[in-house]
Amino acid sequence: MSQVGRAGGRDSSKGANSRRRSKPKSQPANNKAANWAAAQLRAARHRASYALRLGALTAALLAALAVLALAVLGRLGDAGAALLAAGSRQLTEAGYTVAWLDVSGAHRMDAAAIASLIGAEDGTGLAEIDLEAARARLEAESWVRSAEVLRLWPDRIAVILTEREPVALWQIEGAHHVIDADGVVIEAADPGAFTDLPRVVGAGANMDAARITALIAHYEAIASRTTHAIKVGERRWSLRLVSGGEVLLPEADPAGALALLAALHEERAVLDYDVQFLDFRNDGEMVVRPWPDRAEQAAGRGA
Repeated sequence: MSQVGRAGGRDSSKGANSRRRSKPKSQPANNKAANWAAAQLRAARHRASYALRLGALTAALLAALAVLALAVLGRLGDAGAALLAAGSRQLTEAGYTVAWLDVSGAHRMDAAAIASLIGAEDGTGLAEIDLEAARARLEAESWVRSAEVLRLWPDRIAVILTEREPVALWQIEGAHHVIDADGVVIEAADPGAFTDLPRVVGAGANMDAARITALIAHYEAIASRTTHAIKVGERRWSLRLVSGGEVLLPEADPAGALALLAALHEERAVLDYDVQFLDFRNDGEMVVRPWPDRAEQAAGRGA
């Protein structure tokens, strides 16, 4: 006997021959309860399976991160190094790869060059990047004064740069170099592109260039008449003037001597004197030394 016919309460022959004429079958209350229970069981099994997989992945990730932390603290041996490599692979396979590179402080290096230099191209495993080695590679670049490289989970590397700023051209042994405020030569900088910078000359001139050039720049009248500053005996400075003469500064207080020179120029235009030296090596005094040949000519004319 057909269940459709029986469920519809009609004659068995009619119910069996025409499904369209039969009514929807109704289930006893106990069948509904059984089906509901079965559905709940299937859902529970699915949730348990998902939770198990998620728990396993989480445990693997936590283990890998713990290994990474031990590596940073320097507490891993050879076996630990192998474990670290395995943990890094697990993180990469789990999708923790570089999708973003954030760079701040870079004006003379582009992000693509930085990414290549530190091995942070798209798709690289985040855990596979050696942050300390990346920092060292960046700081080996002549334009970079300091660098910091950060790993930002789940998909980002951040690079923070402090670049070297050119402050002067340093002339030594016939060659010119671009230097920063620390006196460090910026090898990648072309001196021909920085001819507007003040020029310092001589051994040791690079180490104090930032200070002397800042002092000179403070007095427009002095700066506009100075071609370069010369380090004498690695102790004191002399300023070469456009006229060809020199200003001899004391070792102890060049700032005070420049202030006195600026005041005397404002009062007497001493920077425009046609003399060989304006000597400020004696504290609080200016000694004027004329050109020897011109002094002799003047003496001859007086005789």
